[in-house]
Amino acid sequence: MDHRQPSDLRAVLPARQGLRLAIAIGILALCLWAVSRRIGSLDPAALGAGLASFAPRDWALAAGLATISFWAVGRYDAVAHRHLRTGVCGPQAQVSGTVAIALSQTLGLGIVTGALARWRMLPGLGAPRAVMLSTFVAVSFLAGWLVVTAVTCLVLPAPRWTLLPALAVIATLPVLLWAVLAMPGTRRPMRLPTLRASGAIVFWTAVDTLAAAGVLYVLLPAGAAPSFAVLYPVFLLALGAALISGAPGGVGPFELVLLALLPSGDALGLLTGVVGFRLVYFAAPACLALLALLRPCRMPPPVPFARPPRDLTAAARAEAGVIRQNGGRVLDCGASAIAVWPTRQTLTALFDPLEGPLATALPHLVKAAADDNRIACLYKTSGRGAVAARRAGWTVVHLADEAVVTPATFDPGTPARRTLRRKLRAAKGAGVATRTAADLPLAAMADVDARWRATRGPARAGTMGRFDPGYVARQHVVLAWHHGRLCGFASFHTSRQEWCLDLMRTRADAPDGTMHAIIHHAIGDARAARIPRLSLAAVPACADPHSALHRWAARQVVARAGGPGLRQFKSAFGPDWRPRYVAAPGGLSLAIALADIARHVTCPAPMVTSRPVAPPHNQDEDYEIATRHAS
Repeated sequence: MDHRQPSDLRAVLPARQGLRLAIAIGILALCLWAVSRRIGSLDPAALGAGLASFAPRDWALAAGLATISFWAVGRYDAVAHRHLRTGVCGPQAQVSGTVAIALSQTLGLGIVTGALARWRMLPGLGAPRAVMLSTFVAVSFLAGWLVVTAVTCLVLPAPRWTLLPALAVIATLPVLLWAVLAMPGTRRPMRLPTLRASGAIVFWTAVDTLAAAGVLYVLLPAGAAPSFAVLYPVFLLALGAALISGAPGGVGPFELVLLALLPSGDALGLLTGVVGFRLVYFAAPACLALLALLRPCRMPPPVPFARPPRDLTAAARAEAGVIRQNGGRVLDCGASAIAVWPTRQTLTALFDPLEGPLATALPHLVKAAADDNRIACLYKTSGRGAVAARRAGWTVVHLADEAVVTPATFDPGTPARRTLRRKLRAAKGAGVATRTAADLPLAAMADVDARWRATRGPARAGTMGRFDPGYVARQHVVLAWHHGRLCGFASFHTSRQEWCLDLMRTRADAPDGTMHAIIHHAIGDARAARIPRLSLAAVPACADPHSALHRWAARQVVARAGGPGLRQFKSAFGPDWRPRYVAAPGGLSLAIALADIARHVTCPAPMVTSRPVAPPHNQDEDYEIATRHAS
């Protein structure tokens, strides 16, 4: 529980709230004066008679629409809690958000009153998070209101002067979309929302405002009621004026905009409808919210963030160890467990489950992704995983082909490996010596890595490892020496069932065949350790060779992922090529996921170098799985 007093919240909130309150009161007074001049003297008896003329079914319909609107309002908070990772579940988030907005829209100063209400409804939330929630909801609603209003003013009859502002808002959407998609992620709480969260905000804004406008439409007398297509754009403009003014309940600006823009000669009838609207949409919800404050929600216990376990040596796919470097974790799915990697837009399950069937893991993956406003994705899964994804209704695409050899039966003398024999002879003739690293020459390896990046460009990340002392210290490393100088090395993720190639680094002046010799040496190590399978990682594949678009896309991916030479290099070992698939719940989700993963791979965030934390690789029980995706 958070036992801080309201003074703590005042310290968090800006000191300028007093000035804002004074400005809001000034705007309220000015707008009320303008409204009074427009409608002339108001007869309270006529206003009361107008309210009494509404049939019970009108009040009931208005109350039902208000309920729909506030249900949508609560969804803003559900999105905000997931974005800020508060751990508050959906129903509690919706209830507290509905109460907070019902009070804040009536009392004004939405961030202040909303933060106080959220803090009261969720006492364990704390003052700073209550303020962040209120700020996020207020800013995101304004953004959603801008989009909905711009689209509405373009497609429905709206005042002519709204055309240029609406076009300006629509023109900025591609820039905002690029910012959401392309800007690097951040661990700061107020980071940009994901595409899924942004879409939800716009959708719930539309539902909320359509239902709220419906309340007003139902309560407008026949002589003052335009068509809903005319009312809705003006309602949105009036709502925006009320929000920007900060006046309690938006009183004044809301009425003034309606009176100025609606083509109605019945000012009294319009005002009667607005009063009825305020009774149903402001007064009644605020009273119910005050009662709800008497019984705050109980905060759920915090859910710990599952870090990668120290022992991944039993995993069927050694590649899963890449989560030790890319910020991934192991998702517990009850009967299954799967390695997941959070990107900007996705929660990506890497490869096949560490244990258990994929069919039981998929619902957990979808829920975990939704709880974080992300898209669920399955990346580089096997054919069996692709079948399970298709059965779940997901869109599946052939993404890559993985090169796999069997160490126990590997024979360089076969016809398919004649290129390998030639490369091995060239390396041996040049004096290249390979050996398994007992103690890592980290300084020399860092120098080789730096020279490799100087000629090849920045190292990729995400599904591929990058050189880091603490990372490679948990891998099986084979070194190549030439005349007493380290000229190359390769690292392998290890488990009891598989080794997988991760880093490949050589100097530009390394003799021909150096990397072939390194990997051939590693295959011998795997045979000695009785490892049943060694993966040379994957290369891009054409999703559909019959499609010209897919063939073009595959050529682009291959050109940016090492070129055809990467497949040619791995083909020298005569591997068994196994298809790997990517899947997501729908074609659009899959396209977004692939674009986001590609961005994280090709434009990774700066890496924080760590120190070795494990003994060298001559102790199998300390091997930690990490992987490389060579596409």
